[in-house]
Amino acid sequence: MALKKKKLGLGKTDGFDATPPDDGDMHPGNGKRPNLSQSGPIQEGKEGAKKFLTQYKRFLVTSFRSAPRIQQESWIHRFAQICCIGISCVVLNSFYSVLLPVIRIIALPIVASVAWYLANKMVAPAIIKRLGDNMNDF
Repeated sequence: MALKKKKLGLGKTDGFDATPPDDGDMHPGNGKRPNLSQSGPIQEGKEGAKKFLTQYKRFLVTSFRSAPRIQQESWIHRFAQICCIGISCVVLNSFYSVLLPVIRIIALPIVASVAWYLANKMVAPAIIKRLGDNMNDF
């Protein structure tokens, strides 16, 4: 037994319509698109995020410039460690599934420790040497 649909005339609906009176028809295929360049919630969100990021960047710059040289070097060492270990983990993860299970267990600690060593012995001193003119004196 098939269900029958009610046929409604023009302008009649079978439910409650809460659309504002001046709002256009936004159904697909009517040729109208919403204007995203207006100041709406999306634009306000973008501006708020941009303002937050610029204030955070300003905070980081002032914190780095006002810190003593030893603290600046410590932050550079930590940054180098995080970047090197993160990059090595991403590289290891790209071919982790093709490694043998025994090598998988050994590979992660070895790769992480080599990345930590390289970060402390090569990357951080190079960054400190390059930024030496911009850092505080001892």
